[in-house]
Amino acid sequence: MQDPGTGPLKRVTLLQDGDSSEQIYDEWADGYESDLVAEFGYVSPTTTADALAALLDDHDTPIADYGCGTGLVGVALHALGFTTIDGFDYSAGMLEVARHKGCYRDLVQADLTHEPPVAESAYGALVCVGVMGAGHLVPEDFAPLFRTVRPGGPIVLYGNATPYEDDGYADRFAAIPGWEIEQTERSNYMTTLTRPGVMLVGRRTATG
Repeated sequence: MQDPGTGPLKRVTLLQDGDSSEQIYDEWADGYESDLVAEFGYVSPTTTADALAALLDDHDTPIADYGCGTGLVGVALHALGFTTIDGFDYSAGMLEVARHKGCYRDLVQADLTHEPPVAESAYGALVCVGVMGAGHLVPEDFAPLFRTVRPGGPIVLYGNATPYEDDGYADRFAAIPGWEIEQTERSNYMTTLTRPGVMLVGRRTATG
């Protein structure tokens, strides 16, 4: 097994506020899935897809997959019958891998720490997996993403529980206008490593 203390997984774990993760993910794109899925047993994409499926009956509803990476969440959603998924990511290398999955309607390179290139209420649901923390997205970055979901639409986020606990993310997420948290679940998001995760399940509200 690749040593997580020296590989790209450790590099992204050690990112600090203000650091960019783009180069790491571009370099990691080709080996990302063999590392995370085959070696480390990365399960949060399927956990998130299952949670969204429990809330969304219309399989044709357009879904935004923010921080889609190589498309693991898109593959999981597609396997559950969802047909209209758009992916957004910072890394061109990761998006190129996702493109070959054939499960996305569109793939867009975007820095999600800025206003997304999406109209308000364009999507019926939103998922975002593995982009919570320094060098990625902090809670305040999610406000404009939530506005791209129609009122009443489900929102499912899954991230590393360490910054969630250490940096006060629970209160910061609760303070974001435009959504209401309905459920918070804890789980380990890798089967071969101890990696505490947290999943937030909520809905877009009519205001915010």
